[in-house]
Amino acid sequence: MGLSERMKRLAGLIAAAVVLVGCAGPTWTKDGATPTLVSKDLSDCNSVAAGATQRDTNINQDILAARGKDWQDTGALSTVQQTYAAQVQPQSSNIVSQCMIAKGYAPGS
Repeated sequence: MGLSERMKRLAGLIAAAVVLVGCAGPTWTKDGATPTLVSKDLSDCNSVAAGATQRDTNINQDILAARGKDWQDTGALSTVQQTYAAQVQPQSSNIVSQCMIAKGYAPGS
């Protein structure tokens, strides 16, 4: 797998991590909210989180483009890619939570 393919894979992993934050996070409740509305609002908040973390994702891709060959040669590329993907998750989770709370939801059990 070439470096550009690995960069695309990293971008996909980061995007998947952002989407999974909404899925793996708390169940959200709001009086009168239908499952369809909750799903739509959560999707909207996941989109906000993806947009907010895009800058960091782009920076990581630039670093990977510059250093990817070195990491590939030392066998560390996979670890670096996983680290980059994991870095975005806490920030995304926090953004989704703040967004849902701003929409009037409370985390459920």
